[in-house]
Amino acid sequence: MWNMIVCDGDKPEREQLMELARRCLEKMEMEATVTGCAGWPELDGMAKRALPDAVIVAQSGVEGLNTITSARLLSRKIIWFSDLDFGVQAYRLCVPFFCQKPVTRYKMEQALSQFMEDCQGAG
Repeated sequence: MWNMIVCDGDKPEREQLMELARRCLEKMEMEATVTGCAGWPELDGMAKRALPDAVIVAQSGVEGLNTITSARLLSRKIIWFSDLDFGVQAYRLCVPFFCQKPVTRYKMEQALSQFMEDCQGAG
């Protein structure tokens, strides 16, 4: 059972992303628990209680960059979506998948598929 956290300060967007992630994981026949949080302090607390297998950070602008930078111990477990192009920063911070918003079903499927392949290759 996979444990995934979606971190997004916009509650309606977070709920939408959580549902999209659930549907994509079902399609991939992956059993997972998907929970949500609003920002770094909440993510930090959730990660300390139960280390997630994957974290989707979908915060906009510098807020997303700050969360990614704060979550360095989780860096290889992060899928990052942002309204700004932080591709170079994502690479430097060892984030396995970065893509610009809007998050579509295709982008989510691509992100999760690549993430799963990377996890299987590393394991």
